[in-house]
Amino acid sequence: MRTAEVAIIGGGLMGCSIAYHLASRGMKNVVVFEREELLGMGATAKCAGGVRLQFSTQANVALSQWSIAALKRFEEEIGEPVDFKQNGYLFVLTREDDLETFRRNAARQREMGVPVEVISAEDARRIVPDLAIDDLVGATFCPEDGLVNPHAIVQGYAKRAREQGVRFHMSTEVTGAEVSARRIRALTVGGDRWDVGLVVNAAGPWAACVGEMADVPVPVQPYRRMGCTSQPLSWVPDSFPMLIDWGTGVYMHKESGGMLMGETDKQESSSFSQQVDWDYLARVSEHAVRRVPRLLDADVRTGWAGLYEVSPDHNAILGFVPELENFVCANGFSGHGMMHSPAVGMGLAELITGGSSESVDLKPYSIERFSRKERVPEHNVI
Repeated sequence: MRTAEVAIIGGGLMGCSIAYHLASRGMKNVVVFEREELLGMGATAKCAGGVRLQFSTQANVALSQWSIAALKRFEEEIGEPVDFKQNGYLFVLTREDDLETFRRNAARQREMGVPVEVISAEDARRIVPDLAIDDLVGATFCPEDGLVNPHAIVQGYAKRAREQGVRFHMSTEVTGAEVSARRIRALTVGGDRWDVGLVVNAAGPWAACVGEMADVPVPVQPYRRMGCTSQPLSWVPDSFPMLIDWGTGVYMHKESGGMLMGETDKQESSSFSQQVDWDYLARVSEHAVRRVPRLLDADVRTGWAGLYEVSPDHNAILGFVPELENFVCANGFSGHGMMHSPAVGMGLAELITGGSSESVDLKPYSIERFSRKERVPEHNVI
């Protein structure tokens, strides 16, 4: 019979984490529907792998704290090494007003136990010796931030979820929902009808499309994000941090022996385009070279484009919606989904199975904050 007690739409990092944590809490008959041929081939496959505590909202810092603890014990708990390297995040700043904003953020982060420091330009160059600092007014650095392998997290959660009975249906697109009496009664999946008890929207950039099927407005829009990786560079140490030049928005870290570089085009409109714009990537490379001049001689090896799922306040949308009794959102992460997937998976599993989240506070992420005008925008968005 085509039935699911919980149907998860989306087999990326978020969908796999939720599936694993639900199964671990005893939930039976959990089914994950993924439109791609393999798990984690959507937005997950294009993420840069960064994990950080340096957020402006306390809620996001708390999600990162829980997730970092989970990533540290991931291999022991899940049985999959994820190559979590805590080389730190270094935000370099060129404007005094930005420095003051980051200084205030750092004070709040330290109140929560985050070992972040506001440092001078000279201190920043001691962390990255090839850094150009002539226009810097300061920087922040947190040594507990770092990088992780997103693909390994997906595979680890999926493997353990399967062992506990979760079913994954690949190359399977959900195209419709049957709704009555404030509940989703069934989903149309690959032309078949599936009776469902509860539906989790973990569709990433396609979250609003899934919401439309159930006549639930989910305020998430897709935005293209692009990056490139250089040829191997012998002078880049393994300890190189995630470096973010806040003025231009360019970020970079060591990847496959070379340098991964990316940047947000703040002028680009929402779309589902994943076409690589090489002219834009040339500008990204220029910004990277301005901050690390030694990159001038680095040849670009690969380029790619992926999608962010962006909410109006750059915070996630988590939990039940007021319109339906059995529809749960796990959307709108605005580039933070990979790093928060362990905490969100646990929190939503607790909410679904027990009625409330005990491990992390999901209340700030309620979709109802938009109608109540209770938004607290996240400032530190890359």
